[in-house]
Amino acid sequence: MNKDLLYRFFDGTATIEEEESVRNWIESSDDNYADFLRERKIYDALLLSTPSKILKQNFHQHLTPWILSTAASIALLVIATGLFFYTESSKSQQYNTIIVPPGQRINVLLSDNTNVWLNANTTFRYPSKFARKNREVFLDGEAWFDVSKNKKKPFIVKTEQGEVRVTGTTFNLEAYSEYKNFVTSLFEGSVDIYQNNAKLATLKPNQKGMLQNDRYFISTIDNTDEYLWRNGLIAFNNMKLEDILLELEKYFDIQIEINTKKLPQHRYTGKFRQADGVDYALRVLQKSIHFSYNRDDDKQIIYIN
Repeated sequence: MNKDLLYRFFDGTATIEEEESVRNWIESSDDNYADFLRERKIYDALLLSTPSKILKQNFHQHLTPWILSTAASIALLVIATGLFFYTESSKSQQYNTIIVPPGQRINVLLSDNTNVWLNANTTFRYPSKFARKNREVFLDGEAWFDVSKNKKKPFIVKTEQGEVRVTGTTFNLEAYSEYKNFVTSLFEGSVDIYQNNAKLATLKPNQKGMLQNDRYFISTIDNTDEYLWRNGLIAFNNMKLEDILLELEKYFDIQIEINTKKLPQHRYTGKFRQADGVDYALRVLQKSIHFSYNRDDDKQIIYIN
């Protein structure tokens, strides 16, 4: 398999056709799957130890024997970079927990070959090896799931607000416990939505389901820009400033207090890179929407005036 293509797959920049070719290659043999996991470890190690721009330009040059032999050791630096990863054991299973820091994202490949993207401020808990009856994971935040098919072994995502059950499909789930949201967006296959073991709905492709005030609403996905966070982008489509500020607060884990009695009612459409930070986003917004702000770094509060 071409390593440049694998890199694009890991980075989330591969086309749909390229992603499909990688998945087919992985599933064609155990040796290919082992090669894929090895390259993934190398990529993760480089990602943690090398600035992203240098990594893109010099990916192959960095594959030195030293890195190949110490990839696992470098991966331990994940804690120092802000990403928190730890393993816990119970009587029956061993679980891994990933905590994604503000303004970042991470890609995880599970033991069943399910591919998961985790958004900023997300906590994800998953077993090192799935149980016999199901594939159960726990989410507090936002994630994109490309679930490997297995009709005999359902894939279950549990959150504080509800759970999603699938056998093999592609969907996005936003369920930040702090914001009490539970939004499922389906792109392939079908998903069943549950709350307290009671089935709420079954979604079809291109449908979005939202739990609001103890009622479940289903709508059509009209714009897919909001799911560009996998590529490190935060997109706003005809949104009010108040809603935009809430999104920035969520992704960058910073409190935003609105001191003005009347916010500008302009709507905004645009995209920002998560890596540019909240201040850059606010400065760009100021060019289209008239407001001012100041920041208290000690208290981690931004005041909108």
